[in-house]
This record gives sequence, C-alpha cells and structure tokens, in this order.
Amino acid sequence: MGGFAAVNNANGLVAGFGGGSLGGGTGLASNAAISGFAHGAQMQQQQQAREAIRRGSTTNAKGQQKTRIRDVWQSNLAQEMQNLRELVEKYPYISMDTEFPGVIARPMGSFTSRADYHYQTLRANVDLLSVIQLGITLFGPDGESPPAHTENGPYQPNLAPCPHTWQFNFKFSPESDMYNQESIDFLMSVGMNMEMHEMQGIDPREFGAMLISSGLAMFDDVKWISFHSGYDFAYLVKLMYCKPLPEDEAEYRKLLSLFFPAIYDIKYMVKSAQRTQTINGNVPLPQNAASMLATLGSKSGLQDLADELGIKRVGPAHQAGSDSLLTGKVFWDVKRIVFNGTIEDEKYIGQVWGLNGLVPAAQTSSGDGQTTPNLNGATIYNQGVTSPSTPQNMNSVSAHTPGPQSQGNGMGTGSMTPGAGGNFGRFALR
Repeated sequence: MGGFAAVNNANGLVAGFGGGSLGGGTGLASNAAISGFAHGAQMQQQQQAREAIRRGSTTNAKGQQKTRIRDVWQSNLAQEMQNLRELVEKYPYISMDTEFPGVIARPMGSFTSRADYHYQTLRANVDLLSVIQLGITLFGPDGESPPAHTENGPYQPNLAPCPHTWQFNFKFSPESDMYNQESIDFLMSVGMNMEMHEMQGIDPREFGAMLISSGLAMFDDVKWISFHSGYDFAYLVKLMYCKPLPEDEAEYRKLLSLFFPAIYDIKYMVKSAQRTQTINGNVPLPQNAASMLATLGSKSGLQDLADELGIKRVGPAHQAGSDSLLTGKVFWDVKRIVFNGTIEDEKYIGQVWGLNGLVPAAQTSSGDGQTTPNLNGATIYNQGVTSPSTPQNMNSVSAHTPGPQSQGNGMGTGSMTPGAGGNFGRFALR
C-alpha cells in the first residue's frame, strides 16, 4: 500500500536484559523469560479489563454512573440495545456524536465543486478508518429525558438509574487499525482506554446489524440531532452498509436519507441563521438570538455554543457520551432561543454541515497546497500535515479504499508499508 510511513515505535519488548540480541542471553535475557514477561503483562491487562467490565466501570465510570451515561461494551451490547428499543418510541429524538481516529488522507486532482472535494476527502478517510466510540442520548418531543427510575421493570428506585445516554465502545487496536497519531494520543489523554477497546470492544458489524433493526434508524419520526456531523453519519452509514461508501456523493446521500431520514445539524442551522439573519421561512431573527449570535461571532465549536447558552457539560469532554448529551442540550436551547420554539423541517432536515455549501472553501489544485476540510473540533485535534500511523502488526489487516477514477492525477508518493493490501486510487496521505 503506497503512501504510509512506517511506525517508529517498536511493537513488543526490545533487547535490554543483558548484552546481545533479543532473546540471545540467559536468565532474564532468555527467550523463555522475555516470553513470560510479555504473556504476564498481557494477562494482567486482560484481567484488569474484565474486572472493570464486571464492576460496570471504565476510566471515567464513577462519574458516568452518577450522570446516567451508560458505557456499552460487547458484553452488555444486546441488553442495552433492547433497552433502547423499548425507549425510542416515547423518546424519538436522538442526539449523537462519534469519536474516530483522525484524518489520514486527502484527495488529489480536480473536482467538480467544493462539495465534491469535501465528500471525496470524507469518503477516503471513512473507508480507511474505524469508528472508536458512538454516543447517543434520548429525548422526548419537548426535550425531556427518560426518568431515572420507574415503579416496575429494571429501573426501580432501589436499583441503578435508567441511563439517558449510551456510549458504545467499539473494537479498536493500534496493532491492526489505522489512525492519526495525534488524534489517538489526544483520546488517550482524556481517558480513553485502548486496551479495553481492543479486548472488550463491540464488533462493528454486529452493532450495524442491530442498529438496522433497533427502531432507531430508517424511520421518519425518529429525529437525529448532531453538530458538524458529516463524518459522524458517514461512519454510521459504513456500519450499516458494510461496503465502501459510494464514489458519487448523490448516491451517498440516498443511503444517508434511507438510514437516517430526519437529521438536524445544529451547526448548519446556527450558521445559516447567522449568515442570513433569518430563521425558517425568512423570518427575521429574534433580537435576543441576533445578539447571542453576534457575540458568538466566528467561534464555531459545540463547546463555544454551549458556553454562550450557559449550558454546563456533564461528563468528560471529547468522549462520545458526554458530547452527545451536550449536543442534545444545545439543540433544545437553540430551538427555544434562536428559532422561537419552532424549526421548519423542510428547510433544515437533512442539511449536514460538512456536506453542504456553507463549509469553508477548499483548495482544489493537485499540489501540496490542498487543505483538509474543517471538521468537528471535538474529533480532529491536529490539522498539521503529519504521517499517519499504520498497524504495528503489518500482516494483520487489509484496508479497502476507493478505486481509481477517471479524473485526478494518481496517488501521492510515500514509503511503502509491507504486508498490507488495498488501493488508494487518487487519494494521497496527509
């Protein structure tokens, strides 16, 4: 596979117990001793992860239990999906956020439009990479959350409270999955446990099949709430479609509207109101909304908007559960303050920031001056041009990526990564 830089850090133990090459000595430097150390460390990690799952905890589990954010791993996936099936009919507004391992590729060549460039960048990266977390939060039609306790069923007052937010943790391993190093370092710095994702993470194909039949997707009356969600929904479409994303954006939009017929993107809604100073059917912005958006100015992140609205975050930032909860709270305040309590669905549903014309212009030449589209700041942490990180186990994965197209001028050149298959087509690596 062209274009990947080799991983600098070695995988596993290195020589250090006495002189000579790895495993060439005696005592602590012997093959048996080194193998035993590696096996013991692996067993300890597995035991710690199993114990954390048994206690229903993760790095941030104590706070999540208090805040009704439920961590979902492979072991409790079926039960929590059943809980969601039972709740979604009464609470059909779903706010959503994902965490994924950054951006590693950008398209080269000429493009029919700015939107085409943005979609081709999205397609290249989503096909190559894997989602790490999905957070969803349920709300009723007036913004209400499911009650913490019920008189009957599994959430009686003397039992654990009913969650209103679910944080799905997918199988992910730096050994076999591609990633941007800065993004993974950042996620780990805010508490994401990669060992647990590797050992206890959810099988993405199993989740995709469950999502299709869950009642959460493919229904017009289930509304999905998001913020700058081009990549977020692309990863969900990938989970459900189980194929590379379509080469043509129009075909992708058909899939998106099939799986998620009713999407609100708060960033699109707010930026549209900010730019036109109108809402819904060209109704002038309310005075208090105009003042708030003027104060917001060019700040465009979810946390910026939450701060302006005076909404306090619950749970750790840059984790999908907390971000999805904050997204939902922001939506209901935006609906109330900016849109006077009424959102005209014909104008806003299906408009996804990152796939529409309001995004900043992108360079469309084939040189190094191209820029990657502005993405959700809660997900992409480094816009500098860096070499992507590749699987440490070079024989463990084959990446399937978009094939060549008639336009464009081929791949960017770079060091070859041995043992991996796939085809980048006209996509170059960042």
